[in-house]
This record gives sequence, structure tokens and C-alpha cells, in this order.
Amino acid sequence: MIHRNVSLLVCAMSLSVACIGPQGAQQCKEPTKGDTAAAEGESAAEAPATLTEAVIPKGTLIWDGGGISNLSESIEPPGSWFVYSDETATGVKSPPSVDEFTKAIENGALHTWGKGYVKWGGGVGTNLVGSPVLTPVDASKFRGIKFKASGSTPMKFLVGTVATMPEFGRCKKCYDHHRIIITDLTKEPKTYEVKWEDLKQTGWGDKAEFDTKLIVALNFTSKDAMSWDFTIDDVAFLE
Repeated sequence: MIHRNVSLLVCAMSLSVACIGPQGAQQCKEPTKGDTAAAEGESAAEAPATLTEAVIPKGTLIWDGGGISNLSESIEPPGSWFVYSDETATGVKSPPSVDEFTKAIENGALHTWGKGYVKWGGGVGTNLVGSPVLTPVDASKFRGIKFKASGSTPMKFLVGTVATMPEFGRCKKCYDHHRIIITDLTKEPKTYEVKWEDLKQTGWGDKAEFDTKLIVALNFTSKDAMSWDFTIDDVAFLE
């Protein structure tokens, strides 16, 4: 394992409760009433913190569609993917849960869709590092993220950082992650290259500087409370 020698404040939470969303957080399970306030993007309380270090990626390819886990050749320990949405009872999505994540992998790519979520929508995402303590990566040697995608709806791509997640105690109105909205998905997969400077906050949360040395997670979601239907594959750092 290669680490950057910079100490960071990180809460002592397990990976299973570190899922993030475009306007809120939901555990990697079906939501409970306690998840509602965070999912609406309300102010989050600071959590008890401990010290850890950012992980420096050893390669560029993060995920190749082979399963729920990322590739250990690039990030060690590798993180895994999660499924999330707002708590609309009538909403449906695929994959419906992390337990069924691999069933949504078709021909080596993840096909996700959802409809009926009326608060902020839903999607899929990945915590980059699989440590028991939520841990960022230092991606400063890269220019951004690239991935293959196809679909029939808009797709929002978001990058969660130490500055926008409440676990690190640096924001009060958290989860306003830096993002870009992709509106030109087609039936045929295309490679999208998202440079760090392309990513902007929506503006409803605390203003945060985008620090490429403190990246935590990647999200692929609906465009707000809209239906989504897209396929993603070959997620990698952009050299």
C-alpha cells in the first residue's frame, strides 16, 4: 500500500455507513426514517474524528465492470459500489440493493435505472478506498476521471471530497459535491473525459474548494428527481 504522508481528520465510521448522495446520505441498505434529514441535504453534525492518510493510486483503472469491488491494482484496499435513492416508497430501481448489484452487470458493464423517486432521485456510487475508516485518495497527479457510458436519460456525475462530506467535520451543510451533468448519452457507449476543472458545486451547500488530494467517492445519479436509465463501464483516472 502506498500512502501520502499527510494526516487527515476522518471519522471512525465503517465503509458500510459511508455512502453518499447528490443531496444527502443513505446507508448501504434500505433507508430508515433517520436517513431522511440527511437525504434532504440538511445541516450535518460534526462526527468524532481520528487520523488517517490519503492513499495514492498505483494505477489508472478504478473499475472495469467485473463486480462490485474496484481494482486492487490501482487502489489498495479497493473500495466497493453501493446503490442509493431518496426514501420515496413508490420508487423502484435496479439494482435494488447492493446484494443484487452484480445482477445488474450486463456484458461487463453496469446497467442502472430508476423511476418514481420524487425528492432528489437516486443512482449508484463507489467509495474509492475500502478501508474500515472512510479514507480519501490523492489524485493530484491525474487530470480528472474518464468512463464509458450510454443511456437514454441525463446523468449527473459527482465527486465527493473531504470538504463536502460530514464525516470529516469540514462542512455544516454538506453533500453539495462538485458535479457535471451529462445530457448527450446515446445507445452506443462513448468515453467521457471529465477534467477536475469541469466540476462545479450546485451552490445550495457550503462552498468548498475542490482539492484533488482529498477525493473520497464517485457518484453516477439521476438529474435531480427524474427517472434515470444508463450504463457505465471502465471508470478510470484521466492522465
